[in-house]
Formats: sequence, C-alpha cells, structure tokens
Amino acid sequence: MIPRRLTSCGLPLLVMLTIVQGCGYGEVSPQAYEYSKALYSITNRQAEDKLVEVKLQIAQAVERGEITDAEGDLLQAIVDQAADGDWKAANRDARAVMEAQVEGR
Repeated sequence: MIPRRLTSCGLPLLVMLTIVQGCGYGEVSPQAYEYSKALYSITNRQAEDKLVEVKLQIAQAVERGEITDAEGDLLQAIVDQAADGDWKAANRDARAVMEAQVEGR
C-alpha cells in the first residue's frame, strides 16, 4: 500500500527519480548539486519569488550542457513541487539529492 502523502506530487517524483537514476537518487554533477543546494534554501524559506528565476537558470544550464537532461528534469520536478505548494516535499527531495551526492563521495 502506498502512503497517502506519496500519492500527490511525491509519488510521481519518486517514480521519475527511480527511472532516471535507477534505485535511489544517485550522484549528480557538481553543477546539479549546486542547484539542489539553491533549491533546498529556496524551499526551506518558501521563497516563491525565487522559483521562476531558478527554473530559468536550470533550463539554461541544460541548454548549455552544464547539467544533463535527467538532472534538469529532476531539479525541475522539485521546482514544480514547490510551485504547486508542496514546499515540504520539495525541500525533502532537494535535501535527498544533496545527501546522495555526499554519500557517493
């Protein structure tokens, strides 16, 4: 049985992450890690005014090849969670991406 809190935005993000990264979040590039840190800060403060800016920066980083499409999708999903008002889940997911990076070192 799937916990009720995962049936909203959390479950689709979890499924996407499993598909993108295999089992778990996996390591991301240093640039994607920096974006996850920014997202953690933004979601922790619930700084709605910063979401549009970071979403654009992530898209530009993908276009420039600084982060992969998969990393961009992962980060954009976190932005979308926050934009939908699920700040706690977005904050938790941003932190999980950062933790996976640190654990992989």
